[in-house]
Amino acid sequence: MISMWSLADKMENWIKLLLEETDERFIKIRRSELARHFSCVPSQVTYVLSTRFIPERGYRVISRRGAGGYIRIERLSEADLLDRLEQQIGDTISAQEAAEIVGNLHKAGLLGEDVAQYLGLLLSDEVLQLPEITANRLRARMVVALLTNI
Repeated sequence: MISMWSLADKMENWIKLLLEETDERFIKIRRSELARHFSCVPSQVTYVLSTRFIPERGYRVISRRGAGGYIRIERLSEADLLDRLEQQIGDTISAQEAAEIVGNLHKAGLLGEDVAQYLGLLLSDEVLQLPEITANRLRARMVVALLTNI
């Protein structure tokens, strides 16, 4: 029996491969086809889609239910991804949230590995060494500045 984590990883990688192979920015597939392909229940497909293919990671999932229903998995454009992240940040952001954003930008191919590591370090509490609210406000301004200049 495949564990949930390895199944989720396999399903995520398979969907990403399909997205890479298409000339479009999206794929359409039936939830039941995914479940059948991976010998799992549809709720496991839903789990993968709702945790791995989220806007913060550069994806949008649109689901149409019913007999002719399908799931459309779309890669967000760079502009859509950056706009979404900028809206998400607001006035403050924690070190963990900043690290996730930098990691997602790296996964989306918008930041190189070295740059992502340097930014992660610069945005960390260890480097900022400020009271939490001050650090979170400064970090938010830094990340927004980064997003507007990518």
